[in-house]
Amino acid sequence: MKPGWGVGIIVAVLVSFAVYLVGIINLAGMVSMLLLLSGLWTLVAAFAIVEQKDRSYYLGWGVVIAALSLFDFIPFNDTIALILGAIVVLIIVNVYLGKAPKMYNAATTPPAGGGGTPAATAV
Repeated sequence: MKPGWGVGIIVAVLVSFAVYLVGIINLAGMVSMLLLLSGLWTLVAAFAIVEQKDRSYYLGWGVVIAALSLFDFIPFNDTIALILGAIVVLIIVNVYLGKAPKMYNAATTPPAGGGGTPAATAV
């Protein structure tokens, strides 16, 4: 059985909550740990679980989710600025990687023939 992305997220939630219940971290630390573990799992899933066509999407969102965990360590405004920057980079990478193969395929694909349709064969 191959693990899915959701399994890792469930483990991240349970581990974070368990550490909070033991008293090692406070509530803000638990949320930060949850976001960090979720982001790291998303990065791991990009290489280990998902298909190659979805890899850049998972990599980008893994970075964004992991960056969200910084709110407990740096000022909130700086965290938001980092996240917005990561989202902009994610959009640029996905647009670039998403359009390049389509443009290449559109330029090299021959036009579809009209044979085989009832209108083309009825004479």
